[in-house]
Amino acid sequence: MLRLRVGSLFGRLGECQKRTFKKYPFPVTFENVVFPPNGKMKLPTMPSEPTYNPELGEEPYKTSHRLIEARGPEEIHTELIHNQFGLAAVNGGFLGANHLKMLEERVNKNLREKQFAIWRVEEPWLPRTKKSQGARLGGGKGRIKRYVTPVRSGRIILEVGGYIIEPEARSFLCYLADLLPMKAEFVSAEILQQRREEEEYIRRENANRFDWDMVMRYNMQNCTSWLSSYDLHWRGKFK
Repeated sequence: MLRLRVGSLFGRLGECQKRTFKKYPFPVTFENVVFPPNGKMKLPTMPSEPTYNPELGEEPYKTSHRLIEARGPEEIHTELIHNQFGLAAVNGGFLGANHLKMLEERVNKNLREKQFAIWRVEEPWLPRTKKSQGARLGGGKGRIKRYVTPVRSGRIILEVGGYIIEPEARSFLCYLADLLPMKAEFVSAEILQQRREEEEYIRRENANRFDWDMVMRYNMQNCTSWLSSYDLHWRGKFK
């Protein structure tokens, strides 16, 4: 009776143990990494205000807030140059000199050997004015206080590359995205390619006839009278 019990016990243990072939992920290689041609590995300091040449008749000017500069999608700077990792804007907004200084310090601090970062936005150029405290209304615009850089939806703000893997880049870029005045996100070459393929698949396989083009073409529910011109132009995407 004892033999049967011991035999049945070893038989059950043998059934639980199975031989499997475990697959390990292939190590990341960096043979296709392209470093910046100028040899600069860290983010340079952005000037807080533009420079004007008096000999050419250039001088500081005052203007409105020009919210149109940050409205709508970005049409040019939407792809990664070095095809690695970056920080992209989800919504439009304005970056000040303090935001660019913060990004420069935090990114350069996290870079290691054979890792680089480059800017994808220009220096601040749009003036912001402010009147002195206690000034009465009227009398024109106040003095120029600072300059900002407009950023539209989908604009790549900066890139990180070199001998760096995705978890390492994501760890500090996602943290910096929460400190910006607009909503930003971490992007990579694989993420951007996957989004393009998903958009093409939805456009090709969509069986719903009632899209934005059809609704506006036939003016369903008199939509052209209460929709804004931006909704009609961008199909309700960029609020």
